Amino acid sequence: MKNATKIIIVILLIANSIFIYATVMQKNSKQDNQVALKVYSFEGESGEIRISNGVIVISQGKQIIYGGKLQYIGDKQENIKSYTKTIYQTNQNSKQVIMTNSVAVEGDSEGMTFPDEFLLNKDIGGLSGENLFTEEGLNSLKENMYFSLDGLTEDGRWFKYHVKLQVEELMS
Repeated sequence: MKNATKIIIVILLIANSIFIYATVMQKNSKQDNQVALKVYSFEGESGEIRISNGVIVISQGKQIIYGGKLQYIGDKQENIKSYTKTIYQTNQNSKQVIMTNSVAVEGDSEGMTFPDEFLLNKDIGGLSGENLFTEEGLNSLKENMYFSLDGLTEDGRWFKYHVKLQVEELMS
């Protein structure tokens, strides 16, 4: 009887060890498969425009950018014929466009004034994909993110406003 008890105890110890080992390995495997997630916010301001509430989300296989809100804070009342909003990075004297969109007024319209247009179209927009940012771009998000607003007024004059964006890491 004592031998049978010893054998049962040894079997239970071996079974328990196997169970503990399997549980630990499964937990480690789940942690390895969890997606690394980084979240950034950005904002910026020049004398004429303000960008707020921008968000960048980086996860395994997916990158998302929401450009935030654009507010015109200048005092010009000129009519706009067309404009382009662009978020970009600079790397070694080159410009990498992350997201861009354009608006143009068609026909005989007099266009819209700066403040009116950006009250209506204050969202910069968003974009998602697998490779919006290069590896170098991801490593330097805080140092080289920019926003530009370039356009043409009804009287044929070009305007350009550029803002260096302040990027802050919220979660990693």
